[in-house]
Amino acid sequence: MPFLTDDGRPLDELLLAQRPADGHRFELRRPFHYLDPVSGRAYEVPVHVARAGEAVSPSDSDLASVPSWLWGLIASYGRQSAPALLHDSRSVIAAGLGDRRAALAQRRFDDRVFRTALREQGVPLVRAWLMWAWISADREREFGGAAGLVFVAQAVLGGLVVLGASVAAFWNPLWLVLLVVVVLAALVWGRLGGAMLVLSFSIAWLGPFVAVQLLAIVPFRLVEALVELVTGGDPVGVLRPTARSR
Repeated sequence: MPFLTDDGRPLDELLLAQRPADGHRFELRRPFHYLDPVSGRAYEVPVHVARAGEAVSPSDSDLASVPSWLWGLIASYGRQSAPALLHDSRSVIAAGLGDRRAALAQRRFDDRVFRTALREQGVPLVRAWLMWAWISADREREFGGAAGLVFVAQAVLGGLVVLGASVAAFWNPLWLVLLVVVVLAALVWGRLGGAMLVLSFSIAWLGPFVAVQLLAIVPFRLVEALVELVTGGDPVGVLRPTARSR
C-alpha cells in the first residue's frame, strides 16, 4: 500500500471538508504520505505548505480536475482522490519555485508520479494514462512557453486528423495513412511523445462522446437558467457546484 497515514499505517480514509458548504472544493484535514515505487522517494501530502512566508493549502482542491460534463466518463473523486491530492500538493510546490523552467522540470517528474499513484490505487490503465496525458498538456501550456502552446495545438490538430481520417477510411482506407503521420509527428517530441499520442488519439476517440454529453447537458442547463431567471433566482448559479462557487 503506497499511501500511508502520518503514523505509517495503510491509508484507509481521506478526511475532507467541503468548503464552502455549497461549494465544489475540498480541504484535506489530515496529512498522509505516498511512497513512489519507481524512485523510492517518500512524499508528504500536508494540510498546509509554506510558500514565500505564506501558509498555502494544497488541499484546497477540486480533487481530480475533471470538467463536470465529463463526470460520466471519469469521476472527479474515487480511487483517484488520493493521487489527485498528492498532485495538487506537488503542483503548489512546483509553482512556488519562481522559475518557469524549474517548475516545468519538477512538474514533469511529479506528473509521472501521479500516473504511477493512479495505477497503484487501482485506477484502470486507460483512465490513468488519459488523466496523466491531460494534466501533461495543462503543464506544458502553463510552463512550456511557446513550445507548450505548440504542443497543445498539435495535440488538438492531431485529434482532429485522427477523427477525420477514421471517418474517411469508411470510403477509402488509404486515409488511415494519416494516422502514421500523427504518430511520427508525436515522436518528434521525444519524451513527450507518449503524452502527445495519448492526447491526439483520445481527442479523436472521446470527441464524439463529449459531443453527445454536451447535447444533453446544455439544453438542461438552459432550462434551469430560464426557470431561475423567471423566478428571480440566480441563472449563473445553475453551474454550481460543478463549475464555480460563490
